[in-house]
Amino acid sequence: MRLLTGLLNGILCTGLSISSYAQTVNTAKMPPAASTVSRDSLVQALIGTWEIDLRPSPDAAPYLKKFVVTGYTDDSLNGVFYDTVFSDGKINTAWGKIYFAFTTADRSGTYYHNGYLYENKLYGMSYSTGRGFVIPWFSVRKK
Repeated sequence: MRLLTGLLNGILCTGLSISSYAQTVNTAKMPPAASTVSRDSLVQALIGTWEIDLRPSPDAAPYLKKFVVTGYTDDSLNGVFYDTVFSDGKINTAWGKIYFAFTTADRSGTYYHNGYLYENKLYGMSYSTGRGFVIPWFSVRKK
């Protein structure tokens, strides 16, 4: 009987913990939508030439490549990355900053890139299915 009572208490406590966790996760507030910053000013801040550091690990030497954003129309972004005109460039400004994504390709396959602009720095990630890697990267505007 004691074993059964302990077992039931354990199950009840576990259930309450899971229920409590689920309520915490479900009621967490999302960041506010775009504030007073206009969509055009967010995109204009991205346009220009950037140097992306694509080093494969934190202790590797810098591996700098140009990322040039030449313009945009509606939700489409245009430019060049790693000496390749990129395709399928998309932007999203609904979260109060500019997020972007695009693809490039070479003989090994498609590369998927995404990032965002925060405090005049770019942060992003590149993923290659053909070469099997994911590289986080960062950038500053080229002077």
